Amino acid sequence: MELYLKPTTADDYDAYYTIRCSPGDIYWNGYLSEPDKEGFRKLFLERLGDARFEQPEDRRLFLIQVRTETGDDSVGFLQLIKREDGVDIGYTVTEINQKRGYATEALKLGIQLARQFDDSIYVQIRDDNIASQHVALKCKFIRTEEYTEHEYPEVGKVKLRKYKLQGNLP
Repeated sequence: MELYLKPTTADDYDAYYTIRCSPGDIYWNGYLSEPDKEGFRKLFLERLGDARFEQPEDRRLFLIQVRTETGDDSVGFLQLIKREDGVDIGYTVTEINQKRGYATEALKLGIQLARQFDDSIYVQIRDDNIASQHVALKCKFIRTEEYTEHEYPEVGKVKLRKYKLQGNLP
């Protein structure tokens, strides 16, 4: 398996939107249904892989790609978010592609990218997202008692626990 992160371009929107419409991504990101396609397109175009990454809340998106004999498949996405206290990494792997190690490998690559911008790197995960917690722990993130609340229009407040990167990856 050759997995890599592809910086998104405007041409990648359909692949990204398909990932964002997967049932797991809808649930874990605080939605009840598929996001508005045109509204998401605007956000996507502001977060391309070469977007500005200097101010808090600046974001860059990458497709998680797997090279196969027949071509490259998008199996998820990874996002770097510039925060006041470091770089927050968000990631999703579609259900059909889970339990293959893709999220772990993508997060390791995301850490390498994030280190270009800051030494303080973390992920935020819902307490009921056991699979994502396992991925973070495998990648040397430490569970903290810090939470942030995010307000989502469809489901209201969602609490995310911070996991901070400790040490270097193997």
